[in-house]
Amino acid sequence: TWHLDALRARPMTALDRALFSISLQLIALRIPARKCNAFMQALQGHVLQRPKLKPIQPDGEQAPCTTRLLLLDEGIDDLQLTKLPDELRDYVAAEGGEPVRHSVTIGYDKFSAEQVLRRLLPEGMEVPSAFEQVGHVAHMNLREEHLPYKALIGEVLLDKNPRLRSVVNKVESISNEFRVFPMEVIAGDEDLETTVRENGATFALDYREVYWNSRLEREHRRVVELLRPGEVVCDMMAGIGPFAVPAALKGNRVYANDLNPQSAKWLRTNVLRNKVGPRVRVSNSDARAFLRQLLAPPQGATGEPAAAAGEPAAAAAGGAEAATSAAEGAGEAPTLAFGPFSHILMNLPASALEFLDALVGAFDAETWHAPLPRVHCYCFSKETAAPEADVIRRAEEVLGCTIPGAEATVVRDVAPNKLMLCVSFVVPEAVAWRGEGGAAAASVRDGGGEGGEGGE
Repeated sequence: TWHLDALRARPMTALDRALFSISLQLIALRIPARKCNAFMQALQGHVLQRPKLKPIQPDGEQAPCTTRLLLLDEGIDDLQLTKLPDELRDYVAAEGGEPVRHSVTIGYDKFSAEQVLRRLLPEGMEVPSAFEQVGHVAHMNLREEHLPYKALIGEVLLDKNPRLRSVVNKVESISNEFRVFPMEVIAGDEDLETTVRENGATFALDYREVYWNSRLEREHRRVVELLRPGEVVCDMMAGIGPFAVPAALKGNRVYANDLNPQSAKWLRTNVLRNKVGPRVRVSNSDARAFLRQLLAPPQGATGEPAAAAGEPAAAAAGGAEAATSAAEGAGEAPTLAFGPFSHILMNLPASALEFLDALVGAFDAETWHAPLPRVHCYCFSKETAAPEADVIRRAEEVLGCTIPGAEATVVRDVAPNKLMLCVSFVVPEAVAWRGEGGAAAASVRDGGGEGGEGGE
């Protein structure tokens, strides 16, 4: 550390950078410039090692390029170098090293955010240096005790993280259907429109208006990597596209929906931005209504796969008009323009399990000529002993049947004793089919076998 106790003053709510100026009185070796590497290697473990301070400094008292100053560890405090081993003192003398006293001034720029805040906040207060970065925005969750110092904390983070332009603090938990949380800008720019890169895609968003969590990048990648070539995805709670856009970049086609109009707007933007318009249909609807509309029997159904009602021919061909029609399809009722889907994504952990009832009787055995899709449903569990069994049991309760082959994957720790998981399973034959005799009709059609696993 930089002897920060010497700088300790009363807690403050405004930042005074001038307070962070200390002078270190060090022993240095004046050495030939050409021997810097040799001295560094020989004196390893006895050279000053401090963040943002190079141990080799210019020698202001000598002609340029002939000598340098090698800063020694603070524990070496006399010109006789008595705290160095004898063999190293002999080495210094033999190679022309000259011990000298040297003063180094350490300013605000040399201290980390944690060091600065530990110096400025009340003694004993936890330093809130952790944050999630979303483009140029840092998102913090400050405790009540930090709030009187929030502007100070935000200003220090901006100083110490050049890529940041805004610092926001969550003022309430997520409590609305759009998954966005109330926030305040505690430092920097009020403009929260930003861009992020994830899994090969670029996403634009307004952090005030939509949900984004950078900690889920690995999970988004895991699911996209499960998709096989040619498979179609039904993303019921798509947000701004963290699953849909990378899947489309991979070559898969996606029906993507979100209830939040702002999420749907930014999803369209990101579909076009990443040039995947021909492979994504965007909707802005309730998730249950979206699924019902996708699976509604077409007018005059004859047992053939559902046609793309209202879909321009260019979309099927991937022509120039497709990019616009696919990305701006929110005003139309969703249809199976890409044919049956192999996967259903339900990424709303707080309540997605409740939406599983939309799968009951959702499929028409006369018109669904494909294996039943595989569901990936996100949820939370506070069951510490067996969270996987807990979420599978809850999914079965909603569906009203057992789920053969169900799997649960732990995604991440959300809070103490609270996990986020993904439950994956093929829609059970027992509840999938619409109307009386639906399951029997499907059994006859499939030769009595069980439904497939959506290409997995």
